[in-house]
Order: sequence, then C-alpha cells, then structure tokens
Amino acid sequence: MNGWTIGVAVAIAISVFLLMNQAAWRPIKWIGWGLGNLVVGSIMLFLFNLAGQSISFHLPVNPVTVTITGFLGVPGLATLVVIKQFLL
Repeated sequence: MNGWTIGVAVAIAISVFLLMNQAAWRPIKWIGWGLGNLVVGSIMLFLFNLAGQSISFHLPVNPVTVTITGFLGVPGLATLVVIKQFLL
C-alpha cells in the first residue's frame, strides 16, 4: 500500500467517525434552522407585500429585512413597518 491509499483510508475513517458522532450534527442543525428562518422570513415579506399592493405599501426584500422578519417573526415585521412608516 502506498501513502495515497493510506491517506484515503484515514479520510474515510474520519468521515465515518464524524457522521456517527452526534456533536458533528449540531452545527448542521443550526445552519438548517437558520436557513429555515430565512425562508419563512422571505415568505412572510412576500405575502405582506402582496397584501400591501392594494394600499401601495411595499417593504423591500433584501438580506436585512428577510433576516429581521425570519428571526423575529411578526414583531420584526411590525417593526419594519413602523420604521418605514415613521422614520423613512
């Protein structure tokens, strides 16, 4: 066996160990949770903008507004409305 095959075997063994270890999944779960919140925030902003078309009110869909809406939920969306209505 040459050095290359030993390196591949060690890499496979480490990968299997990490996949079997629960601690290796924790960051993946956090990333999935965060991405799920961003998707929910995007959908909330889309639906709000769809409803706001009738009164000509629009919130921009950008990374900042999606993050605020996704992680804070309805209170975050209400805060964005107040900020746009009274401060901008």
